[in-house]
Amino acid sequence: MIVTGASRGIGATVAELVVAHGGGVVLVARTESALAEVAAGLDGPVATVTGDVSDPAVADAAVTAASGLPGALWGLVNNAGINPHYGPATDTSHESWVEVVRVNLLGAAAFARAVGAALAQTGSGRIVNISSIAGLTGLPNIVAYNATKAGLDAMTRTMAVELGPIGVLVNSVAPGTISTEMVAELLEANAALREKLVAKTPLGRVGSPAEAAWPIVFLLTDAASFITGEVLTVDGGRLAAG
Repeated sequence: MIVTGASRGIGATVAELVVAHGGGVVLVARTESALAEVAAGLDGPVATVTGDVSDPAVADAAVTAASGLPGALWGLVNNAGINPHYGPATDTSHESWVEVVRVNLLGAAAFARAVGAALAQTGSGRIVNISSIAGLTGLPNIVAYNATKAGLDAMTRTMAVELGPIGVLVNSVAPGTISTEMVAELLEANAALREKLVAKTPLGRVGSPAEAAWPIVFLLTDAASFITGEVLTVDGGRLAAG
């Protein structure tokens, strides 16, 4: 299993769960020291690849690293993402758009392409793209992020149709507000935003990384063998509340 954005948050938690259940994992992220720390805490077959996910060579390196682990490559969790700009759409610069699209969408596409091609050779496997409820709504002040997450869901549906006949399942998981480091930094700097997001969530709280990771792991298992092309929301009921 290849997990991008694996140095912290949801990605690191998914890796922990995969290894705890007997799987091997290739951890991918930009910071070598953080990857090494996560890898040191995993009791199982682990490899690390340091690099920017938007570089197709990094995706190829991850596939190569997976071949060195026991068993065949089973799939991909496309988790890496950034959200550096918070402000109105009309104030979002071209450079900000390029930065977010490069990582969140083109990076995910590079990994889906490389892993999808490898899985096509074996005729089975899973790809789970981590999108967001931001791609399903019109959340203000994060227009580029919203657009890339909607794009991930579109990619999910297309690849599910194309790869389904050869046994590869492709789904998205769309978390709501999860207490990852990236989200925590934003909410700590904006208490009013945190209060607003919690108030909109019927469960009345922010979710934990584990609460987002378990549904991802479910989609990697045989329990999800007839699910493909879906967007599974994990948001404490926020979308249902309107």
